[in-house]
Amino acid sequence: MPTLQQQIAEQFLAQLAESKDIDAEKIEQLRALLASNKKPKADDFVKIFSQPVGGDLT
Repeated sequence: MPTLQQQIAEQFLAQLAESKDIDAEKIEQLRALLASNKKPKADDFVKIFSQPVGGDLT
């Protein structure tokens, strides 16, 4: 049975998937980040959202 935190994360990611503003690659990166055992940090989210669509910053 998923925890409350997992349920909230899945609902959040489902709503993001319905949005046209965020691509599927970023949603998968968020899913991996939220599923990991470590506590996400602000820098982790900045890395995901600051990348251009389909590419690296370099």
